[in-house]
Amino acid sequence: MDEIDAKILAAIDTVSPKSFVSPVKVNEILRLNETEFGDRLKLLKKSGFVDYMTSEYPSSLTLPNSISRVFITELGRQSLTKRR
Repeated sequence: MDEIDAKILAAIDTVSPKSFVSPVKVNEILRLNETEFGDRLKLLKKSGFVDYMTSEYPSSLTLPNSISRVFITELGRQSLTKRR
């Protein structure tokens, strides 16, 4: 996990530490390319730091790779506290 991944986890935790949130809302803080952001979320999910939901019906709150909701896991929260 690099610094950008840590910023992603911190942004998710800032927007909604306890429930799923739109990745577009999280990206308003980060200002990353939406495709790159979605790719990083996929890698973070494989590592167990986040969980996400996809949608077959994209909206303005969905990333181009169909990720519609994102959530930081307990492992993700622990990694944030270790970095501080």
